[in-house]
Amino acid sequence: MLKGKFMAAPNFKRTLRDKKPFSLAVDLAFLYPSEGHSRVYDEVLAAIDRREGLICLTGDPGTGKTVICRRLLEELSDDYNVVLVNTPPKTPDEMTQTLDDTFAEMNGDTKIPVAIFDEAQHFDDHCLDHVEFLTNLEKNGGKLLQIVLVGQPELAETLSQRRFSQLEQRIGAKLKLGTLKKKEILAYLSHRLTVAGLGEELRFSRGAANYFFKRTQGVPRLINRIANIAVEQALERKKHKIGAAIVKRAEGKVNAARGDWIEERKPAVNAPRLAALLAVLVLLTGAYVYQNPEWRDWLMRVRRAETQAVTGPSRIALTVGTFLKKTEADEMQEKLAIEGFPAMVLSKDLGDGWTLYQVRLTGSYSPAEAESEMDKLRSIGIQTADKIPVGSRSAH
Repeated sequence: MLKGKFMAAPNFKRTLRDKKPFSLAVDLAFLYPSEGHSRVYDEVLAAIDRREGLICLTGDPGTGKTVICRRLLEELSDDYNVVLVNTPPKTPDEMTQTLDDTFAEMNGDTKIPVAIFDEAQHFDDHCLDHVEFLTNLEKNGGKLLQIVLVGQPELAETLSQRRFSQLEQRIGAKLKLGTLKKKEILAYLSHRLTVAGLGEELRFSRGAANYFFKRTQGVPRLINRIANIAVEQALERKKHKIGAAIVKRAEGKVNAARGDWIEERKPAVNAPRLAALLAVLVLLTGAYVYQNPEWRDWLMRVRRAETQAVTGPSRIALTVGTFLKKTEADEMQEKLAIEGFPAMVLSKDLGDGWTLYQVRLTGSYSPAEAESEMDKLRSIGIQTADKIPVGSRSAH
């Protein structure tokens, strides 16, 4: 029988002064055993131990589903042969290849194979049909393969459709991951500060915790985004207690308008001379167009096309992260470039000496293209990508 609680293992409870206590990156060292997460984790373990075959776990974005996936990978490795698939396969053949590559050397191994598919809401119908096929495979009176589907609420909605009624009937455990309760938020904040080695220097007030709940409804990722800025502000101003006022200011910086980010560029050489030359060129071009009816008609057609483009379907820009230090943004930009993702660094002056730096992929995407790019980013360990609607004119 598997035995385990959703609690930090001893080797995770260590001082991590070099790490941010509220980083958005998944780090099991900061694992907080909330009531909801503990219950869901224990139920997943129990379902796997019963060899139910298929388990479905859903939850809203930012509630900690990926944390549970990573924890399962850590704790099941002794008794099970586990694979965690962060990027959902696009086809049944790709799914089969992924499983074959992982479990090919299991001949004679008594360990039970477990496949955990994160972001499973992106499975298409054919992949879900293949999951149903895989659940039919048995060995020694039990399911040959244990499958854990983890995804956003859309996954549950898809499985409830009539087409997938047989697959839904095969689900041994349907679980939903909720948010932190109001009474848990202060303990959550204190826990992460303590693990990071800041517990004696900083603390959040009860009022701050209440404000977090009011503004985030207990979603851990949203809490972390605001708390990360609040901690930076408190350390900068040598504050030992973080109250609701500091958290409110931090929230304002996090929710700063997205439309006035400025791309960080190197200063242009001989900028005044270049500006003067451009001005002369514009005047000469304007005079020529004015005197030439054909060019004037062409220009009017271009202007009409631009106007139609502005009112057309919006495109999507992808942000990868927002940082308080430009060096960190530059490092992320370099990492993306190495992986083949051209990116730019934009800045936003928030006043009071604060500047945020945002790393954004160049260009714009359709919704389908954006999802594909985010899958690629997740495959290289970047989980913080976010979509921003942009007008088709401003997308270029």
